Amino acid sequence: MDSAIWVQHYDVNTMVLDHHKRLSLVGLLNMLQDTAWIHAKHRGWGFEDLIAKGTIWVLARQKLVMQAWPMWEDRITLHTWGRAGGSVMALREFEIFSGDKKIGESTTSWLVLDYETRKPQKLDRVSFNLMCREEGNLAIAAERLTPRSDLVLAAEFDVRHSDLDVNGHVNNTRYAAWLTDTMSSGDLAGFDITEYDVNFLAETSLGDRILIESEDGARGEDGCITRAYQGRKAGADKPAFVQRVVLRPR
Repeated sequence: MDSAIWVQHYDVNTMVLDHHKRLSLVGLLNMLQDTAWIHAKHRGWGFEDLIAKGTIWVLARQKLVMQAWPMWEDRITLHTWGRAGGSVMALREFEIFSGDKKIGESTTSWLVLDYETRKPQKLDRVSFNLMCREEGNLAIAAERLTPRSDLVLAAEFDVRHSDLDVNGHVNNTRYAAWLTDTMSSGDLAGFDITEYDVNFLAETSLGDRILIESEDGARGEDGCITRAYQGRKAGADKPAFVQRVVLRPR
């Protein structure tokens, strides 16, 4: 196996299940995040390495594509690596396996920010490229999502202490939790999430009230529904994040 690829194993246990005994979207995103941090630390790009320079990692975009979702007591294996290219963003990719079968993949785009000013910093490409794979990169991309003006208010959430991460802002996985908490019981019982996209446009912090806007979505000939979500801080004109999901009938 390519030496740039980091391999991590996880059990689908009660901490990451939804109430249908499947690995939840939030559970999987937490595993991907954990794997990224472990690999970055191993390569000298971990939290402590960056904070010593007055900088932090921040996730800017993510795309997840799933062919199948693992069940309770399954064991999954994640492969991750850096991808060369990009402009100011660092790219990281993942493959998700259940046994020997590949069941999903994800690509992410990260920024290095100054911890105090939150301004983007120049990425040390020479050092970062040491954990990049030369061949076998994914065909998918975490594309830019356009905010919408026609979505309607679907839910409201207050940012609490449990939503925050080590950077002092809402963790990226909590945005997925807000999305699934906004979905109906019928959607969660009758559909699988086959694609999840998110763009983070502004930080959200303790005490913010987040207004989630959505739509019914468009149904394709295959029965899949593509639906847009976005969230804005109360009183703000522009969204803090934009999301898109594709739901496939079970």
